[in-house]
Amino acid sequence: MKNTFSLVVFIIFFVMLSSVVDKVKAITCQDPLGSCIQCDERCKAKHGPTGQASCDRFQLCTCYYTCGPSPTPPGHQKQCYGGAGLCSSACNQNCAQKYIGGSGFCETIGSSRLCKCQYPC
Repeated sequence: MKNTFSLVVFIIFFVMLSSVVDKVKAITCQDPLGSCIQCDERCKAKHGPTGQASCDRFQLCTCYYTCGPSPTPPGHQKQCYGGAGLCSSACNQNCAQKYIGGSGFCETIGSSRLCKCQYPC
């Protein structure tokens, strides 16, 4: 009886340990997003709340996120762009409401700051 109990405890420990190892081995993917303007907001809008944005010394935004199964094969989902007027703090929210799966960021064109939306076509 004592050996059976020890075996059960060992199996439970092994199962718990193996589940932690899978989480540690999660692969991180990168997605270049262009300009650093509203980098973190665009990263989280595109890859969920676990996305981590980073701007490099050239002011280019890169989003790091946990890789997972892609709903569509890479290259098959084309990205389209549209406008949502002048830039405001609600640019990302406006694009999300205007376009399905959309995210927004502000871009300076000439002397104007415009809200630009990116969404799957």
